[in-house]
Amino acid sequence: MDDRAAAPIRIDDPKKTVTSPDGADNLLATGTLAHDGVTPLTDTSDWQKALDIVVSSCVVLRITQNRAFDTEAATSSYATGFVVDEDLGIILTNRHVVSPGPTTCEAVFLNREELPVRPLYYDPVHDFGFLAFDPTQLQFMKSGNIALDPAAARVGLEVRVVGNDSGEKLSILSGTLARLDRDAPMYSRQGYNDFNTFYLQAASGTKGGSSGSPVIDSRGRAVGLNAGGKNKASSAYYLPLHRVVRALGILQEHLRTKGVGSWSARCIPRGDLLATFSFKGFEEVRRLGLQRDTEALVRGADIKIAKGSGAEQRTGMLVVDSVLPGGPAQGRVQPGDALVRLNGAVLTTFLPLEEALDAAVGGSVKLDIERAGVPMQLDIEVQDLHDVTPSEFLEMAGGIFHSLSYQQARNMTMATGAVYVAESGFMLDRALVPKQALVVSVDHKETPTLRDLCRVVAGLRPASCVSLQYCTFAKRRSPVTVVVHVDWQWHGPPKLWHRVDSQGTWEWTAEFAPGVQPALLEQPPPPAPAQPPAAEPAEDIPLPEPAATALDGAVDADLGTTEFEIRLRSCLVEVGVGLPVVALPDGVYSTMFKGAGVILHLTDSYGLVLTDRNTVMVASGEITLDFIAFPCEVEGKVRFLHPLHNWALVSFQTSDLTPEARRVVRAAQMSEIEVQRGDNVWLVGLAEGHTIVRRQSTVITSTMAVAVQPPSVPRFRAVHEEVIKLDQTFGSSTSGVLTDGQARVMALWGSYSEQRRGEELEWMAGCPSRSFAPWVRTLAAALDGAPPGAAVPAAALQVAVLNAELRGLGLAKAAQQGLPADWVTKLTLLDPHRRQVLQVRSCLAGSSASEQLQAGDMLLAVSGTPVSSFPALDSLLEDLTAAAAALGAPLPNGVLDTAQADGGQEEAGTKRGRQSPPEGQPPHKRNCGWDGAPLPPPNGIPNPAPQEQQPDSAARKLEDAHVRADAETGAQTGANSRQGAGGGQAAVAAVALTICRAGQLREVCLRLETEAGLGTTHLVHFAGAQFQDSHRAVRELGYLPPQGGVFISRWHHGSPAHRYGLFGLHWLTEMDGQPIPDMEALVRVASALKDETFVRCVLVELHSAKMKVLSVKTDLRYWPCWELKMDPATAKWRRTVLTTPQAFARSSCGGGLAVPKDAAKTET
Repeated sequence: MDDRAAAPIRIDDPKKTVTSPDGADNLLATGTLAHDGVTPLTDTSDWQKALDIVVSSCVVLRITQNRAFDTEAATSSYATGFVVDEDLGIILTNRHVVSPGPTTCEAVFLNREELPVRPLYYDPVHDFGFLAFDPTQLQFMKSGNIALDPAAARVGLEVRVVGNDSGEKLSILSGTLARLDRDAPMYSRQGYNDFNTFYLQAASGTKGGSSGSPVIDSRGRAVGLNAGGKNKASSAYYLPLHRVVRALGILQEHLRTKGVGSWSARCIPRGDLLATFSFKGFEEVRRLGLQRDTEALVRGADIKIAKGSGAEQRTGMLVVDSVLPGGPAQGRVQPGDALVRLNGAVLTTFLPLEEALDAAVGGSVKLDIERAGVPMQLDIEVQDLHDVTPSEFLEMAGGIFHSLSYQQARNMTMATGAVYVAESGFMLDRALVPKQALVVSVDHKETPTLRDLCRVVAGLRPASCVSLQYCTFAKRRSPVTVVVHVDWQWHGPPKLWHRVDSQGTWEWTAEFAPGVQPALLEQPPPPAPAQPPAAEPAEDIPLPEPAATALDGAVDADLGTTEFEIRLRSCLVEVGVGLPVVALPDGVYSTMFKGAGVILHLTDSYGLVLTDRNTVMVASGEITLDFIAFPCEVEGKVRFLHPLHNWALVSFQTSDLTPEARRVVRAAQMSEIEVQRGDNVWLVGLAEGHTIVRRQSTVITSTMAVAVQPPSVPRFRAVHEEVIKLDQTFGSSTSGVLTDGQARVMALWGSYSEQRRGEELEWMAGCPSRSFAPWVRTLAAALDGAPPGAAVPAAALQVAVLNAELRGLGLAKAAQQGLPADWVTKLTLLDPHRRQVLQVRSCLAGSSASEQLQAGDMLLAVSGTPVSSFPALDSLLEDLTAAAAALGAPLPNGVLDTAQADGGQEEAGTKRGRQSPPEGQPPHKRNCGWDGAPLPPPNGIPNPAPQEQQPDSAARKLEDAHVRADAETGAQTGANSRQGAGGGQAAVAAVALTICRAGQLREVCLRLETEAGLGTTHLVHFAGAQFQDSHRAVRELGYLPPQGGVFISRWHHGSPAHRYGLFGLHWLTEMDGQPIPDMEALVRVASALKDETFVRCVLVELHSAKMKVLSVKTDLRYWPCWELKMDPATAKWRRTVLTTPQAFARSSCGGGLAVPKDAAKTET
């Protein structure tokens, strides 16, 4: 090279070796200054020979950190390691790769052989650790060793970093050592950082995945361990190997003489003063008060310094940088103290300091320090670092708790041992307790240690509420007290995990907590206090009005004097929803939701609360109802989720209310007066602090069609819905209701969510009472007279749907697309205001509509009745559904409640919705409903309005549709084709549609279908992925795998699903050659799988329908197979572990680390 040619240096044989002063033979690399002043060149062939040996010893590590622990989050990633003992199967890599918590790892060798590896040891402070594999399982190659030579490191040495760079199979990067005494890099203020050591620095562009790579010289010796870098500066940081060589020697000696059965991390003594030192130059130390005589003493001392340690030249001293509270050095040394002697010997570098501390574990050392020019002698005990390194953790409701480690204690400047929150989990998330908090007390009992927390947790009862006090790093002197809801049903009982070094795994037990045995989870709640029998309710508020009391007067005074304000406060509630991460179905994008709700039905046994579906999205999770009338919070249960419209119904037990709340909580009166454009209404909302805000607003429109585009991750979105918009609102964060002057609810003012350009946006609109009032009556009728917690009949939770998404198309545009002129005239006269036709945008996959309809079809009539609006369509479908039930025709996806045994003829003709009058027409009389029916009593729910169409008319149209449908399908016609259980094939209800396709009128027949009113009620977790049936939002995209399959709605970090790519937005259609058409098949196949076995999975991608095949290795220890099912009898979810004890029989894990094949503890 030109720069070398111009340099006046001597060129010798590039393969010449010289003997260094420490006796080691060193091959001088190109451009490296030798000890004799010779700088020879290195031939390319030397590097080639070295790399040929090294690359066979390097492995790609696939690391899965199964739980968040200490400084590391749960994740799956790639890293590098290299074999340092091929006979014992020992691999060297970084500490942050081995991870202090539960880890699953595989090593991929050069020939792509994959072997399981287990953690053997990670250093409490420095960034190195060891993994073990079974060398006898490596069948088709020989790994070899890479020798460690820390003394070979010197400034100017040309090195190569051999490893897996950014996920590549193998990458070789070059660099030149520039410094041997760099300060340990600062990676994070709240994460792992190395300290009390020098680092090597080189100009090299290492990236993610190269952690743990060997830094080799031209002879193939490792002179450092790649640990990190700074991308902007193209600098790489290498850990010196002096402490690694010591630990490896102890490990090898123990395994050869005593075997792995007695191995423990404590076999490698590690001591510390729990103080951090930094290296500073003499100039700076003098400014801190160092005396000249002391400096001369240090400079002239005869100190034996290891080669490659970064301190061959005495340029400075060690100075105390920080002292950990509660440690042995607290109160003895202070930041700024200069360390002169240790046990009588002068030292200026980290290496002899650590050697002395490791040798004195359990004893003490003598320090000579100088503080601001004043010499001092101290005798300080040495702390065993293994005692301040957590080796157990408590897993509770998805949260991870363990003792505060030395690493995080340094970051927080706090004493070790406190209860540290590595992961909040469901219980603490609901209470807004952040990660990296410290738990001070639970249930008014102090928890200074993890064992103290376990004792308190053992006495907690499920479904109870306890106080929890915590502090954070930023506000450590200001503890925060919150209320935590004890809940084991989503994650199972708490587990105490402890590390087993000899096996390289973690084991769990629940014996610490006899108070939370699985049997306790099944016990019923304590009985409610006996209540006097109430009279048969004739209204929605059956409770007798109590006599006036001082409390009532205080409440009324707070509300004001108007009856309007009192009524509003008595019926409004704040609805809070908490969703565990293991029960986030149907594309839900968050775990916490909050919104306003209104009580619409109240009896002496239960109440019904209406809220929007942007607050209650799914049936899973925990719901709390906080009443505005009086401070009282009770549990809510999801009873109905409208599959198309933006509202939901939640129930609560009246017995859960306090006596004070029972006196003032009331149900709102519903008004079915149709809201018209130009009407003045009261907008009532809930602001922060349960403050009721209200204002009078004018209706801009009452027929705005909701048009929410499908988000990137399919989830519920309102369709076929017309909403109310106002001229003045409270913004996009305040939900509530629209009322008239008598506080009667005219609409739900709810939150709508949509995704625009990747951002989540919310806006408010009013859902008119015609949409939900009939369903409130239906659900109330199903619950009335039933015992508390009884099941809602499945038929009461079914919604008739067309299963085709429609949109309003202006008649002018429709005429241009071929709509005949007579139909343009007919639809204009039908609805002069809207002047639209309903056009098919898409059809649900697997539905009858997908077989008969096409995108662009214009829907003109249903069973001969012209229709041009969504309310009219809903009304017609409900009519036909009721008529079908009266005829005994079952509907797909569920059977509707016809109450035939209790006078079903009247119910059969009842419609849950009606055609709204065209906007702009004269409003109806204010003392009547929008259809002319009299208003209900002041405290009651409106009775069903008179019917516009006789039941026999709807039934006759349905009969005709059946005949046409049977004729098209070739089935029997008439009554024989609609036989019930008495014999023959059950008929399927059908509906006749008049459509316009490409300018031609057509008659098509569709099967009437229903959608469940509770959404997803069954979840299965396998390999850390969550499986469910394809929910409606997925089917709305128009595709389902023809062979069937179960949908992956999410996956968890640090799981096998994360590791092997079993990601969301895919269908699983096959496992190990067995088809998985539905959830029952998944449960059957997954529950029979063994631990640590590979499963062949066939997936189909959601958007592209592309098929892919991958293999997933089960890990039943950390990620068992289990399911969540909603119990219809109680509206609660039940968790069942599907993994059998025999599945936990594990094989030898490599390196002699044989795991006993004991039956694993299982949950129920």
